[in-house]
Formats: sequence, structure tokens, C-alpha cells
Amino acid sequence: MSANKKPRKAYRPRPVAVNTVQLATSNASKPPKADREEILTPIRGALRALREGVATELQWAIVAGAVQMSRAVEKMGVMRGIAGHLQATDEALNAIHGRSYCDQTGAWRPTALYYTELDALRNFQDIHAHQVNELSRAEFERAVDFATAHARRHGVRPTVVRDVGRLAA
Repeated sequence: MSANKKPRKAYRPRPVAVNTVQLATSNASKPPKADREEILTPIRGALRALREGVATELQWAIVAGAVQMSRAVEKMGVMRGIAGHLQATDEALNAIHGRSYCDQTGAWRPTALYYTELDALRNFQDIHAHQVNELSRAEFERAVDFATAHARRHGVRPTVVRDVGRLAA
């Protein structure tokens, strides 16, 4: 008699891709330009609002999420050598966040940026646009999953917001 008395799990067949070549081609290809612009437009708007000193907390969060996405791409090894730039952007966002919260009320109030913060945000915009334009669909989805898992590990509850362009404008 065996030492393991647990009942066996029921057999569950895995889904099989009908056309594996089409699936591989789809994952290896870049998303259409319209999809890439749909991703970049709210980020550009949020960065513009931050640079102008009129950003809302949502716009700050959009940029912070984009930075985490860029970090995920860098850590996955798809595009290396940008960790220093991303660190500078992260520090700038933390400084902006620290100045934007009123101590008495706890409410968000926009703040003007220092030159180093402006520079870090400008560099980040170029880096992130390059990443989005160069990633394949599978790499992008993997980066989203990686960034989401990283956020959850650190106690943040990531949210998926539909139609961000309307909210961030």
C-alpha cells in the first residue's frame, strides 16, 4: 500500500490553441499604432499637467503607474540600462507627492516642479514612448503582469481604469 492516501485530482484538459502559428505571430508582433497611442496619450497628458503644475492626484498616479511599467520592462531584460533614469523619475514623483499633500487637510493640491524634476519627467516621457513603441504584444502583457504582481507584493491594490484619457484630461 502506498504512503500517500490523498485522492487523485480529476483530469482537466488544458485549452489547446487551434492555430499556434497565428498565436505566435500575434504575440511576437507589435500592437497597432492606434493601440500604442491609446496607451501613450493619457500618460503624455498627465506628464504635461505635472510639468505645468496643475496635475490632479489621478494624473500623478497615471505617471507613477507608467514608471512601474517601465521598471518591469527593464527588470524583465527586454530593455536594459535605464534603471538610473527610472530611479530619478521615481524620486521626482515621490518629492512631488510629498509636496502636494496638505498636512492639515490631507487634500491634494498641485505644486510647481523643480528643474531636476522637470528634467526627469522629460527623460521618462522619451524612454516610456520608446519602450511602448518597441515592445511586442506578449512582452507588454508580461510587463503589465510583472508590474501588477510587484505592486500587490508591496501592499498596493492596482486598479484597471477604462477610458483613462477622459479622466486624465
